[in-house]
Amino acid sequence: MSRFSTLPSNASAPPFDEAAEARALQAFLGAQDPVDVQAAQWHTRQEQGLSDAEQAELLQWLQASTRHAEAFGRIATGVASLRALPANAVAQWRASQQASQPASAAATPKPAPAMPAPARPRPWFQLLLPSPRALALCTALLMALGLGWQQWMQPVYSAHYVAERGQRQSVQLPDGSTLDLDADTDAQVRLYRHRREVQLAHGQAMFSVAPDASKPFEVQAGPARVTVVGTRFSVRYRQDGVGAGQVRVEVQEGRVRVAAAQAPQTAVLLTAGQTTQVAAYGLLAPVGSVAPDSVGLWRKGLLRFDHTPLAQALQEMERYGPTGLVLRDPAVAALPIGGSYATARPAEFANMLTLVLPVRLVPGTDGRAEIAARH
Repeated sequence: MSRFSTLPSNASAPPFDEAAEARALQAFLGAQDPVDVQAAQWHTRQEQGLSDAEQAELLQWLQASTRHAEAFGRIATGVASLRALPANAVAQWRASQQASQPASAAATPKPAPAMPAPARPRPWFQLLLPSPRALALCTALLMALGLGWQQWMQPVYSAHYVAERGQRQSVQLPDGSTLDLDADTDAQVRLYRHRREVQLAHGQAMFSVAPDASKPFEVQAGPARVTVVGTRFSVRYRQDGVGAGQVRVEVQEGRVRVAAAQAPQTAVLLTAGQTTQVAAYGLLAPVGSVAPDSVGLWRKGLLRFDHTPLAQALQEMERYGPTGLVLRDPAVAALPIGGSYATARPAEFANMLTLVLPVRLVPGTDGRAEIAARH
C-alpha cells in the first residue's frame, strides 16, 4: 500500500519572539555602517516590490556612489547564499553559534581574555557563507522582512511519500504541481518560500511542475540535480536493476537544467524530446532524443526494454508484482531482451520470453518456473 506523511514545517521550531527579534534588530542596525543599512533597506523594499518611481529612485541611489552599488551587491549575494544553504547546514551553524555564546553573553560584557582563544576549524558549510559582517547584516535583513531566521529557513510544506512494490501513487502538491510515483519509489517533498525541492531517494517519478519563476523547482536524485520553473519531465534513480546508480532524465514539455551534484558548472539544458543521464560518479552523458509521448511509459502500465539483460528486465517486472519466474543460469540471465511489456500481465511476459529468446520454462516444485536455455 502506498503511504505518506505530512508534517507541519514548524513542528520542531521554538516559539518566535517577534518583540525580542525587533529589539535585537534595532540594536544591531544602530551599530552598522549607514550605507550598509540603506542597502539592506533598499533590498527589502525591492523584495516586496517597487513602483516605477521607486525603481528609478533605487537606480539613482546606486549610481550616486560606488559604495552604494558595492553594498547592495553584498546584500544580494549574501541573501542568495543564505537561501541556497541546505537546511541541515543551517541547523549546524545555529547550534555552533549557540554553543559558543551563552544566553547571557549579549547582556553581560565579558572581560578580554589574557590570551587569544585558539581558533576552531570552520565547518565546511561556513565556507559557503559571506563574511561574518555581511552574514550578520543579511540575517538582519531576513528579520526585517518579518520572517526571522528560523521561520525563513523552515519549509512551509513537507511530506514524505512512499509507493510500495506493485503500487503507484499520484500526488497533488499545494503549489499546483503534480507528482506521479512509480512502484517502489521513495520521495521527500519540501516547499519553501522561495524554492521547491524534491529528494528522490530511489525509484522513478513523473513531474508536472506548476510554473512559478520566483520559486524554482529542484529534484535531487543521487548524483544529479534537476532544476525547472514549469515543465513535465521524468526522473529515474535506482540503486539496483537497469541503470543502477545513474540518474536518467527525460523531458516531455518545457525545459529543465540537469547538473551533476559535484560539478554544477557542467550542467546541460534539456528541451522537450531530449534525455540525458548522470552516472553514479557524476559524469554527464551526451544529450539524446526520446519521443515525448514515450516519457513515463510506466504510467500507462508499460515497460520498454532495449538490449536489456534478461536478469535486469525480470527485476524490473518484479517491482510491479511476482512473475513466478526464476533465473539460475548466468548465460541465460545475460541474454538481451527488447520490446514493450504490460506490467499487469506477468504471465504474458513469461510466454513472450519463449518467443523472443532461445529459452524454455521449466516448472519447479515450488510453483515457480525456471527460465532455462533451449536445447
